[in-house]
Amino acid sequence: MSALPRITLITPSFNQADYLEETIQSVLAQSYPNLQYGVIDGGSTDGSTEIIERYRDRLDFAVIEKDGGQTEAINKGINRADGEIVGWLCSDDTLLPGALHTIGQHFAQHPKDDWIAGSCRVIDPAGKPTDAVHPGGEFTLAGVLLRSDEQPFSLPQPGVFWRRSLHNELGLLDESLHYCMDFDFWLRLIRSGRRPTLIDAELSTYRLHETSKSCAAPQGFTREHIRVEGGFARSLPLVQRLKVQRRLGYMHRNCAIHAVAGRPWGAIARRPWWLLSHQVREALLHPHRAAA
Repeated sequence: MSALPRITLITPSFNQADYLEETIQSVLAQSYPNLQYGVIDGGSTDGSTEIIERYRDRLDFAVIEKDGGQTEAINKGINRADGEIVGWLCSDDTLLPGALHTIGQHFAQHPKDDWIAGSCRVIDPAGKPTDAVHPGGEFTLAGVLLRSDEQPFSLPQPGVFWRRSLHNELGLLDESLHYCMDFDFWLRLIRSGRRPTLIDAELSTYRLHETSKSCAAPQGFTREHIRVEGGFARSLPLVQRLKVQRRLGYMHRNCAIHAVAGRPWGAIARRPWWLLSHQVREALLHPHRAAA
């Protein structure tokens, strides 16, 4: 059997002291023999820096300084990476026991695989499992951008790892994105013709709590998805591009409705054709329901 590859794991951190130590411990407890692990903190003021200092002698790198947000922090880690395999673990998520061995063994046994995705266990603030997210979908650009409830797309970020050499071709994460930088990178990989290998393993936990971006800023995710998907849609044939734009238009109207508590009059004044939309008419008739 080939030697286990070196894995670089990065934890971007900012004011998540309630969960950061559990994250760090979950990585160190892996006992993976060829690991580079580092924490990049954006200048936390909630006690996170004290936690990082307690573990500094067990970390391969620790950076505590103001930055432009999570994406810049991850890129700082990638620039310090010396592992063949890379991934990141947010400071409120954890690795499940044996995850790094599963990842390392897969890459050692499958040298042609560029990136892999495993499942994530969704947990509540106390760490109680509430759900699971499994990777799946049609891994083509059209398949992702034309996804539907019947044909969903899912690549849970804490369960995705890839070869660092891919950044030489595709670049780092887009630092203008703060919510869906992972989705943008997955699309770049897929557009380059690379398909993820899905592995039948639960690798990590994904914590939902009131200060997590998924819960606190859902409209931020939507707005960035509109921007990112609209850009990638330009690579599709005209008929598919129009289908994507139709779905993105629905998402855009939904953002406008939520932004004004269900009464998007300003947006309608600029786009009177929105009155043809059942979505908008329902929002005007039932504003509180639409804004919920």
